[in-house]
Parts: sequence; C-alpha cells; structure tokens
Amino acid sequence: MRPISLLACLLALLFAPAKLCAESNAAPQAPATIAIIGDSLADGMWGGLYKILQKEKQYKLFRGAKNSVGFTGAGLTDMIDRAFAAGESQALVMMVGANDRRSFFAEGKSKALLGTPAWIELYRGRIGAFMDHAGKRNVPLVWILLPAMRAADATRDAELVNGVIVEAAKTRPHVTLIETATLTVDEKGAYAAYFNDLAGQKRLMRASDGVHFEQPAYELIGDLVMKRLREVSPRFKSMAAE
Repeated sequence: MRPISLLACLLALLFAPAKLCAESNAAPQAPATIAIIGDSLADGMWGGLYKILQKEKQYKLFRGAKNSVGFTGAGLTDMIDRAFAAGESQALVMMVGANDRRSFFAEGKSKALLGTPAWIELYRGRIGAFMDHAGKRNVPLVWILLPAMRAADATRDAELVNGVIVEAAKTRPHVTLIETATLTVDEKGAYAAYFNDLAGQKRLMRASDGVHFEQPAYELIGDLVMKRLREVSPRFKSMAAE
C-alpha cells in the first residue's frame, strides 16, 4: 500500500467514530403539525388524514374544522389564529363551501343574492383575505376544492365556489390546490358514488347526502394532500425520505 493511502485509512479510522457519534447524538426532528380547517367536509378530511398517518410519529394533526360554517357567514381567519394559538403548524389544509349555497346577509337583510356579481365580489374578497392571512404564517396552504355533487344545482354552485378559489390562488404562491371534481364523476361526467379507493378497489365513496364522502374517500384525498405537501414543502419532502 502506498504511504498516502495508508495515511488516508488511518485518518478515516481516527475520525469516523467521532462523526458517527455526532450523528447518533443529533436531536430528532420535531413532528410536523398539519392543521385541518374549514367546514364539515374538512372535518372528514381530518379523519382521513388521521387514518393514513396514525402510525407515522413524525406528524401531528390539529382538528380545527367546524360544522355549518362558510365564507358567506364569516371571514374564517379565526380558524387560522386558533390553530397557531394551539401550537406552531407547518401546514394548513382547508376545505369549505358546502354551506355557501346561500346569499350574503348583514343585519338580517340580504346583501347579495347567490351567484350575482355582488355575491361573487364579496366571496372573492373573503377568500382573498383568508389566503392572505394564511400567507403571513409562511407555511403552505393546501386547499381542497369541492367535488361534484349528486344534485345538479349543488354541482353548479360548487363550480362557482371553486372558480373563485382557483382565481384567487393564481396570485398567491403559498396556496396549492387539490381538485376533486374529476375523482367524483364517471367516464360520462355524471356524479359517481362509487370509485376506486387507495387500494384500487371500487367501493361506495360518497355519503348518502350526495355532498360528503365516506371514510375511504377521505383517506384517498388525504393521500393526495400528503403527496402535494411533499412536492411544495422541503420540510415534508425531507420527512418522507427518512
């Protein structure tokens, strides 16, 4: 063996144990908290994410959704504040709109009828304010768009809500969208109550009300949420590689 090679081997033997010791003593990364906020659809998403992540100790979930809320009734920025008041979150997951098929009211009087230009302007304002408030936290906001609904008029209204959200997200890079409409229709574009779960098995995926999902569907969309987070967040990408 040449002298220079022998010297390299001795140095490697001398310093390698110290390096290994330093690596083994490194503090483990704290769990990443995902705050799920929005309406009853979002609460179902909390359940789906909990199911697929329950064995993954590197993640924590904050359950911040509330039934019967929507942007026609409030700005909902308090949901973001409550999530961070409970502890630092590394991502926000939002799903809302099931209760927004109604007019804006102020002091008991109609302020804007559903679907009118005035309604769209008010809705756009609240969506934008919510996204901007979330942006101050410097974490990704994953927004799950509304699915197709069983009733044709409900699908039309869901498309209206989705359109406003999509437009608002274009100028806000911290917002990333997950589309669910194509998941929830058949090959002819009609509402589908049955489609494939995470295992590729076709089963009942929509609730009897034609609006909400069954648990396997929430798990399916939850898997899409985690894939998207790993695409947009270095923190979540590195955790997936561990």
